[in-house]
Amino acid sequence: MGSRYRKWHYLWRAVDQDGEVVDVFLLAWRDGAAAKRFFKRVLRSHGNEPRKIVTDKLHSYGVAHRDLIPEAIHDTSFP
Repeated sequence: MGSRYRKWHYLWRAVDQDGEVVDVFLLAWRDGAAAKRFFKRVLRSHGNEPRKIVTDKLHSYGVAHRDLIPEAIHDTSFP
């Protein structure tokens, strides 16, 4: 197979405060809609809303945070 068959996919991963992986999701996009989809999935499976989320500086996380869990603290100081 040549390189024309390769496609980029992004790994979305949720980790709890103890460093345990809560959920993993593979998507072809890294936009606001994909972030909202991932956040909804994690919130639905976990049950309660988090008090704080820590992400990298990807802007789509901010979109999902504002729309789905605006009362949670959003920390983007992750390296």
